[in-house]
Amino acid sequence: MTGTYYKQNRIKKLRAFCNTAKLGSVTKAADKLFASQPTISLQIKALEEEMDVQLFERRGPYLKLTAEGEILYKLAQPLVQGVDQLQETFNAHCGKLSSGELTIAAGESTILYILPEPVRQFSELYPDVRLTLANVTGRDGMAMLRA
Repeated sequence: MTGTYYKQNRIKKLRAFCNTAKLGSVTKAADKLFASQPTISLQIKALEEEMDVQLFERRGPYLKLTAEGEILYKLAQPLVQGVDQLQETFNAHCGKLSSGELTIAAGESTILYILPEPVRQFSELYPDVRLTLANVTGRDGMAMLRA
């Protein structure tokens, strides 16, 4: 069974699985993915059947990854994250900023006297990028860069 539909269907299953594993709850994953709880449960069940393993131990409302679930999560999480961030990453590589956050750390004088015009121009060019100015000393600025 191959083809585009099948591959798109697999990423949906993996996304449901990864979000459920990360959040520890089918209901929370459903809320995050704007889907119903039964839809997420069915996607996980279909993935378990496809992989021929049980991915979660179910104890009432609590879910715990099985050993196989842990392995799949470690393999699938970077893939799902990469697919979900593809447009943003592509835009960044092409020099396009459509959304996101930018924090500028500078001293008080720089923020007050040098940055107002460049910040205004940046905000006009990239209105969906959230810009934050942090008033820091030299040491604090270096610590922010390392974090």
